[in-house]
Amino acid sequence: MQFLFRIFKRIHYRNISFRFFLLFLGLLSINCPKQPELSELLNQRIKQNYSETVELDIFFATLRSPKPLSSKACSNANFSNLLGSELRFGKCKVNTPSEHSVGSLDSANTGYRNKFFSMREYSNLDSATFSKNLGLSSEDDIIVFVHGFNVGFEEAIYRAAQIKYDMKYQGDILVYTWPAGAEDESFLSQLFMKGIYETNLQNAINSRAHFRSILDSLEKSGKKIHLIAHSMGHQVVLPVLSSKFKADQKPFLSELILNAPDFDINEYRGIHSDVVNSATRVTLYCSPGDNALVASQKVNGNARVGMCARFEGMDVINVNEVDDPVLGVGGLGHGYYSSRPILTDIYQVLLGIKVEKRLFIRRSGLGNSEQFVLRK
Repeated sequence: MQFLFRIFKRIHYRNISFRFFLLFLGLLSINCPKQPELSELLNQRIKQNYSETVELDIFFATLRSPKPLSSKACSNANFSNLLGSELRFGKCKVNTPSEHSVGSLDSANTGYRNKFFSMREYSNLDSATFSKNLGLSSEDDIIVFVHGFNVGFEEAIYRAAQIKYDMKYQGDILVYTWPAGAEDESFLSQLFMKGIYETNLQNAINSRAHFRSILDSLEKSGKKIHLIAHSMGHQVVLPVLSSKFKADQKPFLSELILNAPDFDINEYRGIHSDVVNSATRVTLYCSPGDNALVASQKVNGNARVGMCARFEGMDVINVNEVDDPVLGVGGLGHGYYSSRPILTDIYQVLLGIKVEKRLFIRRSGLGNSEQFVLRK
């Protein structure tokens, strides 16, 4: 204001009319562009409304060994639960139904397309074509999704499509689908879960080097990388983030979202600093009542990161309150990461909103093992 007053005095002393001065200020205001409203920016960003049934392209990289009588399709008949020797790349076109309940994966080969998930097309891509396809998107960010224990190929792809649709996410999603599940998919085999767990864990460990190559390649693309991991997928993700940060000494992820990590808490403390520094922000969703993690603790002998503990430099959110038990029994179980409450919060995470300003988040008590609670 004082600056303008000094200008006015000089103009006045030089006998320039006051009207001319006001006209001068008016021209200045015309040339200053109006800042767009937040709502306008969001509407510009959300080009695809995802309000009707759509066919979504889901990219994948996998270490799953192809089956001998491969169907050449996006199907469990094509990709086994066995560890392969090389990365394979591709794209699945997924019919993503408008009438599915958030978090559900009802599927059928034929039938009502607005109700069921189904695979439409399969594109086998070499490494160069794969990278080129990912770079064609007009969006400047990408989500990398790493699934957890005992997840078949089809489920991993469908889950990525469900997450993309329900969050109205506009960028590409890349699924890193490591060999999880039973070698023998019969019902009898599924009864021996401890053996499946141990095999899956070793497959996750053996998948780390190839996952590192994926991150290195994506980093060169210049896109903003968000990484979402679930359950045993953290056995792939966390050590790789630590080793990559140690080598590069710079953050390479934007949002890192950890859902129910099945990872030894003592082992994690040794790499925590590297993991936190690998991303602009880290969000941990945890639950002390996660039955799968309680079972994992009994098998492995140590508490898991996903059971909640405070860690400096990350937002630790207890999601127990959003539990909706069946017949009053059990709890969140282990698959809450794709549910409505979590996706609502992740949507806000990807918008860059601070944790304490997001919907349904409250601070936890000082003596609790987390910083925040997701309200029911």
